[in-house]
Amino acid sequence: MSDLTRRRMLGRTAAVAAGIALAAPAAQAMAADAGTPATGHEHDHHTGGGHQPFDEVYEGRRIEGRLTAGGGHHDFGIAVFVDGRPLHIMPRGNGWISVMNHYEVFDSPYEVTRAAVRALRGVNLV
Repeated sequence: MSDLTRRRMLGRTAAVAAGIALAAPAAQAMAADAGTPATGHEHDHHTGGGHQPFDEVYEGRRIEGRLTAGGGHHDFGIAVFVDGRPLHIMPRGNGWISVMNHYEVFDSPYEVTRAAVRALRGVNLV
């Protein structure tokens, strides 16, 4: 009799489905990044270099970017806030992401904060 059982077949099918599901967002991100020319400053965000503080009202929400020391494990040189509440942002190899836009990459903390406000659609950040 064959060594292939129903349990093994279902396990392999689940593994293939999971691989496809995980590969699709990565492929989309790679395709979107393919047209972006390298500037040589892709890693400035790790040292806090090049950040500009900002403070404005965008779509009725106050957004702020405050420079920080940039020395801690989760301190990337800037902290951003929406209506006084912190928005967690993270540098990625080619830009910035936030908890609101986890699969979209933006060029700067300013841009990722504005995108988070659009994604919130008036809801308060928790």
